[in-house]
Amino acid sequence: MTGSEKQTVHFTANCTVLLAFFVALFFPIGYFAISYQYAVGSLETEAEINARIISGLGDLAPGAWHSEAHRLDALLSHHSAPAHKEKHRILDSVGNELAASGNDPDVPVIRRTHPVRYGDKVIGSVEISRSLRPILKRSLLVTVLGLGVALIVFILLPFRAINRANRQLQDSYNFLRKVMESSANALIVLNLDGTIGMVNGRCTETSGYTPEELIGRGIPEMVCPESSDMVIGQLHLVATGAADIVKFEADMLRKDGSRVTIACGATPVYQEGRIAGTVLSVENITERRLAVEALKSAKEYTENLIRAACVMILGLDLKGKVTLFNRTGEEITGYSQEELTGKNWFETVMGAEAFFKMCGAPHPGTDGQGLGAFEGQIVTKAGAMRTISWRNSAIVEKGVRIGTLCFGIDITEHRKIEAQLRHSQKMESVGQLAGGVAHDFNNMLSVMLGYAQLGQLEAVQDSPMWTYLQEIIKAGERSRDMVRKLLAFSRKEIISPRAVNLNDHCLETEKTLSRLIGEEIRFSFIPDPDLWAVKIDPSQVDQILMNLAVNARDAMPEGGLLTIKTGNVVADEAFCDYRLDAKPGSYACLSVVDTGTGMDRELVKRIFEPFFTTKEVGRGTGLGLATVYGIVTQNGGFVDVESEPGHGTTFRIYLPKLTGEAVPSAHSAIAPLRGSGTVLVVEDDDMLRAMATQMLEKIGYRVIEAATPHAALSICGEPAHDIDLVLSDVIMPEMNGLEMARGIAGLRPETKVLFMTGYSSDIIAKCGMSADLAMHYIQKPFDMEGLHAKIIEMRSAC
Repeated sequence: MTGSEKQTVHFTANCTVLLAFFVALFFPIGYFAISYQYAVGSLETEAEINARIISGLGDLAPGAWHSEAHRLDALLSHHSAPAHKEKHRILDSVGNELAASGNDPDVPVIRRTHPVRYGDKVIGSVEISRSLRPILKRSLLVTVLGLGVALIVFILLPFRAINRANRQLQDSYNFLRKVMESSANALIVLNLDGTIGMVNGRCTETSGYTPEELIGRGIPEMVCPESSDMVIGQLHLVATGAADIVKFEADMLRKDGSRVTIACGATPVYQEGRIAGTVLSVENITERRLAVEALKSAKEYTENLIRAACVMILGLDLKGKVTLFNRTGEEITGYSQEELTGKNWFETVMGAEAFFKMCGAPHPGTDGQGLGAFEGQIVTKAGAMRTISWRNSAIVEKGVRIGTLCFGIDITEHRKIEAQLRHSQKMESVGQLAGGVAHDFNNMLSVMLGYAQLGQLEAVQDSPMWTYLQEIIKAGERSRDMVRKLLAFSRKEIISPRAVNLNDHCLETEKTLSRLIGEEIRFSFIPDPDLWAVKIDPSQVDQILMNLAVNARDAMPEGGLLTIKTGNVVADEAFCDYRLDAKPGSYACLSVVDTGTGMDRELVKRIFEPFFTTKEVGRGTGLGLATVYGIVTQNGGFVDVESEPGHGTTFRIYLPKLTGEAVPSAHSAIAPLRGSGTVLVVEDDDMLRAMATQMLEKIGYRVIEAATPHAALSICGEPAHDIDLVLSDVIMPEMNGLEMARGIAGLRPETKVLFMTGYSSDIIAKCGMSADLAMHYIQKPFDMEGLHAKIIEMRSAC
């Protein structure tokens, strides 16, 4: 029933009640009034008629008025036939009764008087009195009748209204029940005392209790203890009218003891303008909360991933403004997220030319999202240029592109390393070229030096011919040293560790180092006269000195002091604890000290990394210090570095002390060239084979020549030949020197093989031979003294 219908029903009921009151009250009053007026009117009319009759009596003079009383009595008796109990009287002008008829009426009484005139003079009056009791009795009867009718109306109307109200109440209840049952939420109606008065079926599903178990329970009993006070406070606000509606969340205890999270909304119920209860809407939001928590966790996880990602992650809107920036981006650019958020990326960090590559239309064939990959330059907050490799993807929301998600990798160092690698590869090619050229050049130098030395033996000493040959030998030796430097530069030389005094070697290379560092840098050498000997290939010492000197020169662009010192050090456990690769023992220490710009700790940690350099592209390969580190560790030593920005750098090379082997004196007398025995020379180059044969024969050896390895094996297979030593090339047609040496070992196990080569170590390694194996080598070009000394060394080791 609508509000207007309710108002109409109430108005009709009120009108009916008022009408019943009018019928019960005013109808008897009206009847009494009419009857009273009728009685009064009839008395006045009768009194007037009687007065006229008396006035019509002839000769009724005023004086004879009293004497005619008996006639008046007869007249009143004759005309008086009252239907009611009443009394008629005739009075004189002063009010004295002249005649009367009838009995005194019962009170209350109605009296009416009419004057009797004689001409123009009033000589008396006619008075009629009648009792009101009959009228009152009839009015009482009408009142009883009206009250009966009103009583009937009052009795029948409430029954009808109650019946109609009951039907309406039942309809309202059914409607409310259907609304409650059809609700997706649990609905609870609370009484004023806070107990449950009505529930719907959803409450059973939510709480696990039956409706009968819920009716009469209090809401605080159904929620967790930690939520009870809050729930009571919220419901109190509604019950007292302090709030028209409240919303809150709490944890409900189900009948089985489990917990569910509920969202509640409470509002008051009014009856006749007063709060009669509270309607509570309860929604089970456990799954929603779990989903929200999962979403929140996923969001936090994603944010943590973005924050911790090792690539730069950048979010841009369609105008290029920054919406997302992670920690790696902050580290690369120097800007914080707060500094860049909301600012245009292409006005702050990158140039405008990159806008269309990062925020332009997606490329075809990328599902409308891919923007492709490209490399671009950024300017950091400090003003440095960095190269970033970008991969971008469109951000699409509801089918509409709203921005771009960019992933950037800082490839600045990678590009530098690539450039260094290209430079290194170029140098590697130069080294390979040097290694290839060195073989042929060494063969030619071997022939030139060999024949020049043989020619000196035939010439008279200090003669012009001997002097000319000596100059040829000097030029050949300088060429030989140049070839060795080429091989050292390409790191392809064959190493031959031997006892070395670092003092003597540093003195020999002092002039070379002075030319290398330039005139702007002063050079100082401080040797320790009691320096211990070490075992190392002298060419490796050259590499160490040259690499460290070049680094020191580059660290002193405006000049300075380069100092090389030597000394003996005994390392104990405490000394080794703070030095990489250090082991307790006795070491010869080679120190290279400069007064250059120095390095910080972070830079010192990386200086031995391959390809790491602080120099511009093209000025360094990043392999110099790595080579130093490799040489030192290869020989059982370690490197210690001390440096501070602005205070120069000190490199200390620790090489193990050599024990049980004497260092050959640089100024010892040359042993006489006297040899004996048979040497088999195996060389495919005719000129070199002939030169080696003549050298050996000049020394005193008997020589057997073989142009190929097969010929040498055939000779070794003949018992008639007594062969003490085989001098062989390494790389030859048909068979290399190692394969031939294995064949000779099978025929003559006691015969030693001395390999002579001008090839680089990598080419020899391809043949399965290595300088680390127990093999003997002599590097081309060689002289008679060197060849003779090597042969004596091998024969004495047998």
